[in-house]
Amino acid sequence: MNTEDTLTYWTACMKAADLTDKTIRERLIFIRQLARGVDDLYTVTRRELIMWTAEQNWSNSTRVHRRSGLHTFFAWMQDEQLRLDNPAYRLPRVATRKREPNPFTIDEINQLLQGGIYFRTRVMVALHYYLGLRVSEIAAVNGATDIDWAARTLSTIGKGRKPATLPVPAAVWPLFLKMPRDGYWFPNRTANKLFAAGEGHIMGNSVSGLIGEACKRAGIKHRPHDLRASLATEMHDAGVSDFVVQRGMRHSNMDTTTLYLKLRPEGIRHGFEALPALALPDRSGRKRAQPLAA
Repeated sequence: MNTEDTLTYWTACMKAADLTDKTIRERLIFIRQLARGVDDLYTVTRRELIMWTAEQNWSNSTRVHRRSGLHTFFAWMQDEQLRLDNPAYRLPRVATRKREPNPFTIDEINQLLQGGIYFRTRVMVALHYYLGLRVSEIAAVNGATDIDWAARTLSTIGKGRKPATLPVPAAVWPLFLKMPRDGYWFPNRTANKLFAAGEGHIMGNSVSGLIGEACKRAGIKHRPHDLRASLATEMHDAGVSDFVVQRGMRHSNMDTTTLYLKLRPEGIRHGFEALPALALPDRSGRKRAQPLAA
């Protein structure tokens, strides 16, 4: 069985496991990248995998993800008796570095919106910030199937194929009224991995690219995804309960939400100032020991 036959079979196994198309596509891209960088997927050794991964210019989070991906693929090969061993077993553990949340400030978002970006890009920014949609969810918005125009809600499919229906804030509803009530809001003019030209919607990376380029032109040093951090941070600073913030972000647990929520110094100061006051004496009240008589 050659590499393409192996990947065709692996694709079938992933589809049988009901993995999402996005997950399957990303895994295949990664393993094909690996296949181009090593001699043979059937004979590559642990040492060769270590040398190959060390050469890649990956971020810390990507390195963590790729290490897991290598183990998953070679464990599958071993289970299918395509290899006797798993060369990815016990690859060096990646020292994870927690990335501090980096939300846009409101001034930066306004600067971005007023920086000459086109109307549909402004809508993308609004969907990112006001509803916390991810770029892949923004790309797929359909006026006919996703928007309840009477109830003012937007339905989407999030990570893990989790459906969600989100209330549309009043501040952004006027933008919705200017968007099509039928069809995709962001149709693809050129062919992509999902649709032929003009037959579907753009990809999430196109949304990220458009907002990212707008940020560069405006001199704003943020990733588009940081708009989700702005949503979490601004809701928290406005006194919204952490539970509501978590639900608004559509996170399964609060630990994930804290990766987006930035506690600003003034918020921490407010917390310190809320502590009950203590009676701090000016002196200890202890008597000094008398010197011993000669």
